[in-house]
Amino acid sequence: MNGARRLPDGNSVDQALSRATEFLRSTRDADGWWNDYEVRGPGQFWATAFVGASLAELPDGPGRTAATESWELLKKSRGPSDGWGYCPQVPGDADITSWALRLAEALGADTDPRAAEGYRFVDAHLQGDGGISSYLPEVAAPFLERVAPRWDAWYASHPCVTAAAAGLRGLPRRERLLARLREIQRPEGSWPAYWWPDREYPTALAAEALTAGPDGPDCPEAAAAARWAADRIGTDGAVRTVWEPEGSAFATAFALRAVVTGAAPDGAKAARRAVDHLLHTQSQDGSWQASAWCQVPGPMERNPDEREHWERGRRGKAALGSVVLDTKALYTTASVVAALARTRAAPQTLTVTAEHSAGEA
Repeated sequence: MNGARRLPDGNSVDQALSRATEFLRSTRDADGWWNDYEVRGPGQFWATAFVGASLAELPDGPGRTAATESWELLKKSRGPSDGWGYCPQVPGDADITSWALRLAEALGADTDPRAAEGYRFVDAHLQGDGGISSYLPEVAAPFLERVAPRWDAWYASHPCVTAAAAGLRGLPRRERLLARLREIQRPEGSWPAYWWPDREYPTALAAEALTAGPDGPDCPEAAAAARWAADRIGTDGAVRTVWEPEGSAFATAFALRAVVTGAAPDGAKAARRAVDHLLHTQSQDGSWQASAWCQVPGPMERNPDEREHWERGRRGKAALGSVVLDTKALYTTASVVAALARTRAAPQTLTVTAEHSAGEA
């Protein structure tokens, strides 16, 4: 093959993003909220913060307008120092508050007084090891102790929460989070997670946070993450996981983000396959098949990787020890939107030289 081989043309990606945006906009409730997962009722704040932050990756248009509307809802939904949690009935946590702040930053609303309170809330979750915990006892204990007397594991720092928070430009002690991420990266290049069985999620977020730090795009940890993520993308472009052995759009999207961020030597090939796969598996309604499995470890379970058995889809108190799915596919679809938007904005990943693509011709 002569010249360069490219990812699917921009029109194909644009069309997929347009269809996905319309799907997401159409799934808001009458008040404008997104609702997904079913643990303690639907995760209203959780889904709205994440979907909004994902749509905010897009340039001006209907998606970004919807993202702006979601921030307006969120900033009026709680007391000024409460943080955001899973839903209105659940205490604030650092993870979902970080996603609300990521939304604010993407919209240029990070100077809003409500965002300033959010930064203080997340910063208060910084633990002695340099990581961010999901909950603080003084905030969450009255709620959690209705179920069990001790929640040591939920009050400890969590890699996936740390990775999400480390991406916040306005976080006061962000450098400590970046240092913690460097410490806990696994030898093969990935990062572990507490709330997610798929390591692609924390790996992409950690790599992105580190490349936005002092090392910039030459960050060696991000390069290692990109190599790991590229290896996770199969010959058909799908990332296969324990819970989605036929291919997970959610894991594929975050693997793509990691590859784009770290610019692995063979990353363009892997990125091309991943984008091809995502474009070809989009549903007619604009969504992708739900595959964003979240795990709910027990209150004293510090290392969920050691658990031998997980139940599926339990709710309420029974959700402990189970994995739950974004049954409305909002989290999955938003994840793909953000990944495609970031890939489109990083043109250096879109070209595969003739030398590298000769074997694919």
